[in-house]
Amino acid sequence: MTPLLASVLGIVAVLGLYLATISSRHAQEPGDFVDAGQALPPWVIIFAGAGVTLASLGLPDHLRLLSTFGLQYNQVAVGLICVALAAAITQKRIWLAARLTSLRTLGDLLGDYFGSTTLRIYMLFVLFLFSIPFAAMCLSQAGALVSAATANDIPSGLAIWSIAFALFLCSVIGGWRAIAYFVAAQSLLILALIVFFGGFMGFAIDKLAFAATGIGTTGGVLPDKIPGVIQFSAGIGKELPAGGLWTTFAGLTFALSLGGIAISPGFSFLGVTSAPRRGFAFGQVWMIAGLAAGALMLVGPVLAAEISAAGSLTAFTARLATLDPMVAVGFTVLLVASGQIAVAFFAGSGASVCTIELTSRYVIPGMDGRASRFAARVTLALVYGAVAAVASFAPLSATIFSSLTLSLSMQLLPAVLGLCWVRWISRSGVLAGLIVGSLCVMFTESFGLVLFERLFVDLPWGRWPLTVHSAGWGLATNFAACLLVSLFTRAGSERDRRDRLHDAFAEGQRARNGGQAATTAKWSLTLLWAFLALGPGAILGNSFFSEPVFAGTVVAPGVPSLLIWQVLFWFVGVFIVWWLAYRGRLSVIDEFPRHKIVLVPDINPLFEPITTPWIARLLDRVTGR
Repeated sequence: MTPLLASVLGIVAVLGLYLATISSRHAQEPGDFVDAGQALPPWVIIFAGAGVTLASLGLPDHLRLLSTFGLQYNQVAVGLICVALAAAITQKRIWLAARLTSLRTLGDLLGDYFGSTTLRIYMLFVLFLFSIPFAAMCLSQAGALVSAATANDIPSGLAIWSIAFALFLCSVIGGWRAIAYFVAAQSLLILALIVFFGGFMGFAIDKLAFAATGIGTTGGVLPDKIPGVIQFSAGIGKELPAGGLWTTFAGLTFALSLGGIAISPGFSFLGVTSAPRRGFAFGQVWMIAGLAAGALMLVGPVLAAEISAAGSLTAFTARLATLDPMVAVGFTVLLVASGQIAVAFFAGSGASVCTIELTSRYVIPGMDGRASRFAARVTLALVYGAVAAVASFAPLSATIFSSLTLSLSMQLLPAVLGLCWVRWISRSGVLAGLIVGSLCVMFTESFGLVLFERLFVDLPWGRWPLTVHSAGWGLATNFAACLLVSLFTRAGSERDRRDRLHDAFAEGQRARNGGQAATTAKWSLTLLWAFLALGPGAILGNSFFSEPVFAGTVVAPGVPSLLIWQVLFWFVGVFIVWWLAYRGRLSVIDEFPRHKIVLVPDINPLFEPITTPWIARLLDRVTGR
């Protein structure tokens, strides 16, 4: 199996080099290396968006958790609808704001819109988490999968550095366009493989474990039921929740954290550098909410049951090898390709965004196209070197830091909503919410808990107390602080620039809500769907179809009632995203902006006598002593 797997991965690497060569020839200006001339074709955003969503979720981890917790964890597949909803609400407006202001990154947009250097620093920190710890964790998993599939004929370290070098070569030759093309091609590959394995398992295996015994969970975990709306547990590491971790509140708040994918610096950069008309809507509705969520929801439990019966991913791969070595290679490639997408996308987008936001703005202002291309290539080398080194020598640290990534990214939601829709959200409100929300995330995740308890005293709670994900704790306090402070500071000094952008939105890009009644219906249906699909109402799915109240008896639908409930609300969720994206025109670009606006003068804090107030106060306190 080793030669076959190495050959297939080699073919994938050659495909990347081919796409990189095409991309380098396609570039019209040297500066296109950094942002593809902001003209990526629509098919790239359609396929790449779905692939990045699945890669951010982590297919190996998803299958392991599904085989451990059963269908209660399958709620996460329904939660992918939240990614599509977050993208539908924000992606088009971010694209329009970028075209109106001639800015190219979400960090620049938020920084200029709110007039805040602190927001720029926070965005760069989130970018760092995605580009190095998160990418390193995915690369480490990919190396471990290759090593396990080849019985250590290819050591994990060799696999890690080989994959990193192949991806770096693709990125450094073709730039951002090559990265986007490669990610789109890999995304199509993993979507096709997921669908293939769904059919293969049904036809090639005589008796599926899922149909015979279900997902074989252990330790008292309920295999086909949600273990309650909420559990008053101290959290992971302090107390084990009865029946499993994934209550409705755990599923809902984890789904909220997945929304951090859609507003992450890399995903936003992918949208800003695209030239779509209906590409946003098609990708959100049919690829993310439709194909990606549906394939994961329907195929995932079947694969998880076989993994649970085999004992591990490695044992299941060995079992597939006895049926057909090429199928086992395909399964390994599916999982490795997920990691490659994450590494290529987040490392590549991190290098491009860092070049735009940091190097060309602060370090070497006024760079021309050639200098930007050189700076981006140097940044790519540094990022890939750091990712490979961390993946090889500090995989545990990468895992701990990466656990913060999606939750901290989601803390940007109030700021992004202010940029896109709510003009009265103020800079002070956003910063207050970010501080409070980020602290809550830190102290409900392993990083903050380990750091605090080693330095000070043990805390009475563990990770995700009350079975509520850290993103849920962070967003609750974030929104409360943001709204409260914004009520008193909404007429701040930056109100003029906020009004300028929203007036430009209102002139030519109105959302078509269809009147007050239609608007109320859309958002009421969305909230009702969230309550029943992911929120407390999802507990009804445990027995709604196996013990229906109208039948007065127990019936046997053939599959667990919870799975039927999940499939039903997946259909409804796709319809809601379609309604908002297409009928509400939230994701359809009717016309391109014809005029530009300037939010703030072009000021370089390192070379101009202007310093952010909180930085000036800090420097004054230090130098005053």
